Amino acid sequence: MSSRSSLHSLPPTTIDSPPDSPNTVSSIPDSHGSSPHTVVPTPSVASVATKNETPFRVTNADLAEQKLGESRRRLRPSFSTTPRESKWTSFVRKALLGFRVTAFVSCLVSFSVMVADRDKGWARDSFYQYKEFRFCLAANVIGFVYSAFMICDLVYLLSTSIRRSRHNLRHFLEFALDQMIAYLLASASTSASIRVDDWLSNWGADKFPSLARASVSLSFVSFVSFAFCSLASGYALCSLRSI
Repeated sequence: MSSRSSLHSLPPTTIDSPPDSPNTVSSIPDSHGSSPHTVVPTPSVASVATKNETPFRVTNADLAEQKLGESRRRLRPSFSTTPRESKWTSFVRKALLGFRVTAFVSCLVSFSVMVADRDKGWARDSFYQYKEFRFCLAANVIGFVYSAFMICDLVYLLSTSIRRSRHNLRHFLEFALDQMIAYLLASASTSASIRVDDWLSNWGADKFPSLARASVSLSFVSFVSFAFCSLASGYALCSLRSI
């Protein structure tokens, strides 16, 4: 009876285990006063989560890499085109092909007529005796060769519907060559036309100046065709769009 009364007279023990101290050990004596049982509290889920979390930090290198990626995305041309833009691009391609063919044919006929203008007229004169006519012949040969290459490129592009290289160097090169050949033909045609007028004013009308004038007229047609080609290539350069 005394042992039971002593057990009832023991004060109640409370176990306080704070969640942030998982190593706290509380002991509870048993009913016979022997060695206490050791109770190890389990750490809470919130404390484990807070300890395992790693704070996210944005460094200057991350910001620089993000800005570089955004700038690359802005500089990269977009391949997405609306139906209206695709129709306009197709129209420009066909118009450019027409101007290329016109320049090709006019250059071919112009230098062919100039080559045939030898030993003509009462003076048996020939084109190679005048540097203006030789200059006009050389300019038309250059325009003929360049137009042939560009026509092959455009025909292949239209037949296969494959985008060409969108690199800026290609647009710059095409625009520069169109401009150079256009100015070359304009200069050559003007100088040859002045020589024809001078020949007519000195010797009068003849078969030799008539053929030279026909060749010069076709050379002016080539110049106009290359001028329109340079407008189309300038449009491709400004919009960075492959046509």
